[in-house]
Amino acid sequence: MTTVERPFEKVRRKMVAARIEFMGQLAKFSKDELSQYTTEGEWSPLQIAYHLYIADGLALEQMRMVQQEDNPLVVNVGEQAPKATREAEPPASLDAVLGGMAARREEIFEFLSALPDEAWERPFRHIEWGERKFYQLVNVLPFHDQQHAQQLAMMKG
Repeated sequence: MTTVERPFEKVRRKMVAARIEFMGQLAKFSKDELSQYTTEGEWSPLQIAYHLYIADGLALEQMRMVQQEDNPLVVNVGEQAPKATREAEPPASLDAVLGGMAARREEIFEFLSALPDEAWERPFRHIEWGERKFYQLVNVLPFHDQQHAQQLAMMKG
């Protein structure tokens, strides 16, 4: 008898691995370096971490919308998250950002784990991507974490 892995378990593993990769890169910065900018107009490592917290919140809103509406048009989180990050108050501390990131990711996991398997096939529309399925929206999160892990590696290198 073959056991089929649920969509949540597949994506959870990817999300955890990508977040660990990001946190590993973030840990390479000293306390003083966390708030330093490498070049004018760029974010500090702390702001990048805060950006992931904000992006997760926006993505969760979009995921809920896909599950509640028929074939909704989702916003471009790739554009909205940087804008929201720039407009937000600077993060208070690394501990506050890390706590927020963990809580937000747990909220996403709770939401995703409660979904039946067929919910992962729900359609949505995106202005740039066209017609897509829910699982494709969710899979953007680990990719986003990996992008910023690479950004931190470049900043440190």
